[in-house]
Amino acid sequence: MSSSDVQLTAGMRNNLLLLQKTNKGVQEIQTRLSTGNKINSALDGPTNFFAAKSLSTRAGDLTKLKESMGQSISTIQAGDKGITAIEKLVEQAKGLTTSAYNSLGTDPQSIATRKSLATQFNTIKDQIDKIARDSGYAGKNLLVGNGRTLDSTAESRQQVNTISGLASSRVTNVVSADTYSVRVSGTGNISADLADISTAEDKRGISSLKVSGKLSATAGNFADVSIEMRGKAGRERTVVVTEGSESRTIRFFDNSQSAAASTVTAGAEGTGQVSKIKIDGAIEEGDTFTAAVNGQTFTYKATAADVVDSSTGLDYSPDQRREFVADKLATAVQAGLDSARFSVDSSATDGTFTITGLVTTGTAVSFQVGASTTNAADKAISVSFTSGTVVSFNVNRADLDKLETAANGTSVVQKNVDIEVSATNLNGVTVSRSGSNSRGNAKLSEGENALSFSSGTVRFNVDPSTLMQAASAQNSANITTVQRTDANTENDLNVQLNESNTNNISVQSVNVQTDGQGLRLDYAQNNFLDRSDIDKAVESLTYATATLRSASQGLSTNLNIIQNRENFTSEFSNVLTEGGNKLVQADQNEEGANLLLLQTRQQLGTISLSLANQSQQAILRLF
Repeated sequence: MSSSDVQLTAGMRNNLLLLQKTNKGVQEIQTRLSTGNKINSALDGPTNFFAAKSLSTRAGDLTKLKESMGQSISTIQAGDKGITAIEKLVEQAKGLTTSAYNSLGTDPQSIATRKSLATQFNTIKDQIDKIARDSGYAGKNLLVGNGRTLDSTAESRQQVNTISGLASSRVTNVVSADTYSVRVSGTGNISADLADISTAEDKRGISSLKVSGKLSATAGNFADVSIEMRGKAGRERTVVVTEGSESRTIRFFDNSQSAAASTVTAGAEGTGQVSKIKIDGAIEEGDTFTAAVNGQTFTYKATAADVVDSSTGLDYSPDQRREFVADKLATAVQAGLDSARFSVDSSATDGTFTITGLVTTGTAVSFQVGASTTNAADKAISVSFTSGTVVSFNVNRADLDKLETAANGTSVVQKNVDIEVSATNLNGVTVSRSGSNSRGNAKLSEGENALSFSSGTVRFNVDPSTLMQAASAQNSANITTVQRTDANTENDLNVQLNESNTNNISVQSVNVQTDGQGLRLDYAQNNFLDRSDIDKAVESLTYATATLRSASQGLSTNLNIIQNRENFTSEFSNVLTEGGNKLVQADQNEEGANLLLLQTRQQLGTISLSLANQSQQAILRLF
């Protein structure tokens, strides 16, 4: 039986409809209380529903942007930390240049100190680059710039390296593209610093000191010459002349040479006298030997030919020197004596010669013979080295004796060489280093040399052993710098500030590396040999400091903008969320009161329906 077959009275049907409507209202209120929203779907209120959804969606987009902004802030903070660390290293480098200024001097200790400081300076420079490269965050590095690099071409470096005496050529701190013509020139003539010569003469008791020669094309060097004096008055003197790894030792004024006369056969009736003169001891140039026969004296002074082999430059042995002097003194005696009365024989090789009397009768069968020697009062010394350097000077016994032991010690004489390496750029600017310059004034040296231009620094290693070959041929070659990589924006940071991307900010990556496109902080030039090399380092540090400050200020400005925008986005997102909630959220108090009212109506409806049904039940009682 269907429900349509049941006939309800009008009162019962009205009460039933009211009860059903009340139950539906209770269910709706219970739904709003459980969700907290008075509008849970478009059917509940399309206008408010879609308006609230729009506000909620926008708030969600802004929340996501806030997260992105937070990562951008971390990226900028990473760059700022890197700049702070680099600034500390730059300050350390400034301290090294101050120490280098305090150690200016041409003495070996000062030069070694500055070289050590230059090495430390280079280490700091390398660390700056490493910190800059390590300051990236989430794939972005705001300290490496736009990636544009310039460098010399491999082909041009190779061309310069083909020049004899030059190697490891390159260009550092490249600011702009350029071409440099590198040339070697000069005669190779060797000389010495006049002030050093004067000082050495005064302190070592020598005179006419001269450093000369021509740089060898196969064994040249730029080493200074040192002269060391040893000994004391009345004793043997020794002088040691050193250049680089080579030394020459000369001994003089030893008083060990001697000349002695003796009788081999006494003169008698029928027999002529035979006497012998013996030359002994260590013979040096300038030693004087005297023979006397019957009051007639004959003298010979040893020369350089008696002590040194001119063809080889090597010293003769002591035996050879004695033999040469004996032969030459014998020649002088033979030339001065009456050949009718005397004969001289110098055929012996033991440093002796004999005088034989030819008169065998009368008193003339005997004669008087004597011999003596005196040490050289002056000594002319000349030594040569494989580098082509010749060092010569004179020593005077009286002058040395006056100085006693004060003459002992070592004097260093700066060697000058007429040879130059220069570079000329496209603007016609020429920078050079010359071996003839005084130390501290762009003097060419062994090892790395640097020539500084506004567009970059040309560097090469100098080998003086073969550099003269290039100077003789006047060799030259070009080294060229070009752009190696193009600029890009891959490290720039783009920050979206609103949900529609109509407001954004771009934080450009700044190059704080030490190359020519960044801080322009070059390696120490020429090991801080010259004051000008230290000056260039100070200039580059000043530029680096200014660049770092500008980069730090730029990052700080962008950081403040993004942080301010992040705070705004957070607060504005809350406003949007709150506004959306106002459109759809239910009033819990109001809904609770409505629920109580409907529940009361529900109870009343049930009672009313029960009363309406009682009239039907009364009819049943009649049966």
